Amino acid sequence: MRRIDIIALIVILSVISLGVTYYIAVHPIRPQRDDKIQIGVQEPIQKLSPSEILKPRKPSLTPEEGTSASTKESPAETTPTKRTVIVHPKWQTGVTHVEGAYPVTKPGNFISPVWSPLGLDIAFTTLNQEGIWLAGPNSVEGRRLIDDKLGSPDFFWSADGMQLFLITVDQRPVAVMLSGEKYPVPELRRSVYEREGNIYFVDEDGNITRITGSQDRFYAPRLSPDESLVVYCGYETGIHISTTDGKHTISVGKGEHPSWLPDSSGIVYDVPVSDGLRIIDGDLWYAAADGTERSNLTNSPGIAESYPAVSPDGARIAFIAEGTVYVGKFVRSRR
Repeated sequence: MRRIDIIALIVILSVISLGVTYYIAVHPIRPQRDDKIQIGVQEPIQKLSPSEILKPRKPSLTPEEGTSASTKESPAETTPTKRTVIVHPKWQTGVTHVEGAYPVTKPGNFISPVWSPLGLDIAFTTLNQEGIWLAGPNSVEGRRLIDDKLGSPDFFWSADGMQLFLITVDQRPVAVMLSGEKYPVPELRRSVYEREGNIYFVDEDGNITRITGSQDRFYAPRLSPDESLVVYCGYETGIHISTTDGKHTISVGKGEHPSWLPDSSGIVYDVPVSDGLRIIDGDLWYAAADGTERSNLTNSPGIAESYPAVSPDGARIAFIAEGTVYVGKFVRSRR
C-alpha cells in the first residue's frame, strides 16, 4: 500500500476507536448478575377483578399536564355530534407480562422515564422535577444531565435522539443537548392538549376537535405514534382511549400514567393502591387499544411500580419501583 493510504487507514481506525471508547463510557456494559431483582413475574395473576379495576380513583397529577401555551385561547372547534363510549369492553386476561427486571439506577426519587428514539438512553426526572437524568438500558447508575428545576415532568426527545425538549419552571421551552448544553426554542406545538378539563386534538390543517364529553374532567393526553388515537385520564372515570375525531371511546378503567406501545396497538399504565396517605402498592398493566386484552404485567405484592414506558423496539419496558428506574423484558401475548 502507498504511504498515504496507510496514513488514511490509521486515521480512520483512530476515529472508530475513539467513538467506541466514548460509547462504552456513556453506556457501560452491565456484567452478568445472578442477583437480578425479579420485579416482574412470568405468569401474572390478575389481582383485581374487572369490576374493581373500573372503580374510579382520584389521581395526584394536576390537569395542566399536556397543556400547550399556543392553545390557551378559545379556538374555533368542532364537537362530534355522536359519541360511542364503551364503558365495559369484553376484556380478556392475556399472558402479556414483564420478566427479569433489574435496576439501571441507584435508589432515588425518580419518575417519568422516557426512552430515546434509538433505545440507547432513558431520560427521567425526580419527584420534585429537579433536573433531567440519563441512564442506558445496561447502566448501573444514572448521570445528571441538567440540574434546572422543570416546569412540568412532561418532556420528550427529538426524532434523532440527540436532544430533549422541556419546559422550564418559568414556562420557557428549552432544548437540552446530551452534553447538557441548553438553548431556547420556539414555542412547542402539540397535537393534543387539555383545556378546562377537556381534551382537544389539532390536525395538520389546524382544525381543532374536542374529544371528550362532559362526564368528567380530563387531563394528561397522549397521542398514539400513528396519530389515530388519544389516551387520557379522568379524575373520576380513569383512563380512556379515543379516536382523534372523538366518535369512539373505550374506557380502560382505574389507572394512571398511561403511555403508548410503539406500534400503537395498546398502552401500559399503573394502578396504584393508597392507604389514604401514601402509595403502598401498585402494579403495571397492559390494555389493548381495541379493548380485547387487559393484563396485570407485574403482580408483585408489596412493591409499588409506576410510570411504565416501552422501548422503541417493543422488547423492553422501563418503569419506576421505590424511586429507582428498572428495565425488564416486555413479553406480549400471541394474538
